[in-house]
Amino acid sequence: MKPFSKVAAVAFGALVAFSASARADDYPTRPVRVIVGYTPGGASDIVGRLIATGLSRLDKQSFIVENKPGAGGMLGMAYVANASPDGYVIGISVSGTMVTGPHLLKDVPYDALKSFAPIGMIAKAPMVMLASPSFKDPTVKNIIAQAKAHPGQIKSGQGAKAFELAQRLFNSKAGADIGVVSYRGGAPAAIDVMAGRVTLMVDTIGAQLGSIQGGKLVPVAVLDSKRSNLLPNVPTVAEAGVPGYEAVGWLGLVAPKGTPPNIVATLNKQLAQVLAQPEVAKKLESLGYEPNPSPTPQAFEQGIRTEYAKWGKVVKDAGIQPE
Repeated sequence: MKPFSKVAAVAFGALVAFSASARADDYPTRPVRVIVGYTPGGASDIVGRLIATGLSRLDKQSFIVENKPGAGGMLGMAYVANASPDGYVIGISVSGTMVTGPHLLKDVPYDALKSFAPIGMIAKAPMVMLASPSFKDPTVKNIIAQAKAHPGQIKSGQGAKAFELAQRLFNSKAGADIGVVSYRGGAPAAIDVMAGRVTLMVDTIGAQLGSIQGGKLVPVAVLDSKRSNLLPNVPTVAEAGVPGYEAVGWLGLVAPKGTPPNIVATLNKQLAQVLAQPEVAKKLESLGYEPNPSPTPQAFEQGIRTEYAKWGKVVKDAGIQPE
């Protein structure tokens, strides 16, 4: 049999492109599965259901959340990566599974930069540096001065690897020697900081807002590039004396690699519409998140690549070996 002629090849390519476009224009014609890599009831699950409900209303088609917990959210991401790229399986991604976690494990069941078609960011999860109420003058400048005067004596308790990396980035940019103490979650870390057994900790604002408002933990600085609406009087780390510092968690929406660009673009626009609804924004803020839709899928993808490289360097510079 003779190989395709150039004309036939071009015609076939045009037919494939037309078919993909048609499918995208008709999308969705059946329920869409939204994969959450965590158990029901957690923050990621609540956000996933919030977004799924909003998309269902826009499309008059069901977006159904499915929980596939395990390996710190990575099993759910692997499921999305291996799904058919037709737009009927999408997933809630988080910074821990996309830009920090992959540098900390030897066996990650997907490639964070190659296995997905990024759709858009949903929200930021602003982090904050917190101090014990017993620590005098809890400012960034004083903490750096004390750490330089007494290397290794100031300790920072961390309930997750992402928070440890945020602290290590601070140490690097500030030239400060602050020790890191690992805990099995933010709650036990907070207990020791409240009691003064450990000086500092990093956590999301939402997780510790009650303790901050109750005076049990003192907010030193917000780790984002801008102040948080939840703590408007607390400066950023950059404002407080460490230029260029930024560390922020986030949630986003991704599809399997190869999902038609038209479908990805449609979901990006619809996600922005959902996040613009006042009741959605209010609910996210009550969970400690700040809505932050990406203007385009390409912008979200570039953000992932930038953050991936950034945290990879922090891990390497700290000498942390993948487990």
